[in-house]
Amino acid sequence: MEQTLQETLQQIPPEAWPIIEILFNVTMAAAGIWLALTVFVIWRRHASNLTPVNATSKNNKAQPDFLKVDQKARAEAIKRGDLHERALDRRDAEEARAEVKANSAPRREPLTFARRIAGLVTFVMSVFTLFSIVTTSIFTVSRMGDMVGEMSAVDRMVSIVMAHPIPVAVCVLIIFARVYTQFFMTAKKEG
Repeated sequence: MEQTLQETLQQIPPEAWPIIEILFNVTMAAAGIWLALTVFVIWRRHASNLTPVNATSKNNKAQPDFLKVDQKARAEAIKRGDLHERALDRRDAEEARAEVKANSAPRREPLTFARRIAGLVTFVMSVFTLFSIVTTSIFTVSRMGDMVGEMSAVDRMVSIVMAHPIPVAVCVLIIFARVYTQFFMTAKKEG
């Protein structure tokens, strides 16, 4: 037996041993994960006091609890529900009074000097941002015009993708997601 095992191992080509080692490691990892999950499930069942399906026995005398009404507990639950309902009504009334009070208060406070300066600075920065966007767009359009004359359509697309790979990838992902949800998800819902 041992002799045939040695002969079999010697017949395996040396190039196959790295693949055999990788497959052995993957098999051992899968076995370890399976063993860990099995132990986890057993511990979880034990902690939750669950029994396996095959370990249960049939009890013909078992009756569900909802067939017997506990009138005392029912009356107490109704009483607690009424108390809770009254508390909710009081809270709603208080919120309504607070809302009326908030609406009757003056809405705008007079502007201070600092608020006026902050508003002016915000306006100036907005105008500056708008101006810089417009001038950048004009210069970019003129540069693109020069590029259009020199490059073919495919070259332009490639240069745009090479210059901006992340935004192009995000746009393509969004387009594919939209097409998938528009055509394939509605077909599944209708079918």
